[in-house]
Amino acid sequence: MALVGLLVMAIGGAAVWYWRLKMMREAGSEIIDTVEKMRGAYKRRSFRKKAEVAPIASIRDPAIAAVAFFMCLANEKPMHVEAAKSVVREKMKNIIASKDMEEVIVFGEWASKNVVNPEDPIRRFRDIWANALDFDERRQLIDIAEEVARVGGEKTSEQDSALQALRRTLLN
Repeated sequence: MALVGLLVMAIGGAAVWYWRLKMMREAGSEIIDTVEKMRGAYKRRSFRKKAEVAPIASIRDPAIAAVAFFMCLANEKPMHVEAAKSVVREKMKNIIASKDMEEVIVFGEWASKNVVNPEDPIRRFRDIWANALDFDERRQLIDIAEEVARVGGEKTSEQDSALQALRRTLLN
């Protein structure tokens, strides 16, 4: 009888240890799943950030780059974006063909939606503008940017710092 009792205790002990190991394996699987989900979320977030910046990074034409920058400046005063678009249309009419103007403005507006700081496009477009524009054209770009920033009243501090960065970048 003692042998049967010992055998039942051994089977019961094995069952308890089996159940404990099974629970540890499930807990480990859940931890691994959670880590993989976090890793996937991080990768999606970094891809989304790259995709958001992509419109600005894809611009190679200095006129389109200028319009995108002007729209970044205009977005600092959301109530006056339409008035700023009118200024951009008027000032860029001799630079961009009239048939392409609306498309360029819409693209510039779309590309500028994801820009957090209006100084970011300056860094991105510095080489494009430096290689394609002469001194007078650079001066003209700065003048148009200042006019866009003045739409709707005084320049905001972000617009002012962006314009200073533009002057430093293009005139030095």
